[in-house]
Amino acid sequence: MNLNELICKVEQWAEDRNIIKGSKPIDQAMKLFSEFGELADNVGKGRDCRDDIGDVFVVLTIMTAQHGHSIEDHLAICGKGYNLKETVVELCENLVIFAVARHLEYEKEQEALSMAVCLLQSIALQNGFTLEECVQIAYEDIKDRVGILWNGVFVKNTDENYNEVKSMFEKSLENNFNQYSI
Repeated sequence: MNLNELICKVEQWAEDRNIIKGSKPIDQAMKLFSEFGELADNVGKGRDCRDDIGDVFVVLTIMTAQHGHSIEDHLAICGKGYNLKETVVELCENLVIFAVARHLEYEKEQEALSMAVCLLQSIALQNGFTLEECVQIAYEDIKDRVGILWNGVFVKNTDENYNEVKSMFEKSLENNFNQYSI
């Protein structure tokens, strides 16, 4: 699959799980920072970070869709850039700007998103990968994932608190049904 096809599949995956409309950008920002933390940790320790690059891209794709746009508009050909750790730090700066962009003007939001995508591509290249390869790995990891959207967060059926969350979810459905039934 090429990157544009992967983007469509990621957007459909998130739509099918109600993540785009069922969660808020702030919920996805929390996920974005979690995924970035894994990326920074693995880069710092010299470990394989392909899945982490892909995971950050997946969350950016979802957040962009929540804003009513497509991340495809922010793809550009970027070079390797400079020092890997400096690239990761600059990525962090742009992710924060994008995540809190609702408080900024639209142009800054779009510029930060474009720069973040370019920096992800640069990190991939500096590690000998393509961005497409990283997104493919992340998509393969999530494509069959099952879970529940709870309080704006997707809880996987493999998470240790899944049964507790599922029970709360089912109770909330019963309460809402009882509230509206005659």
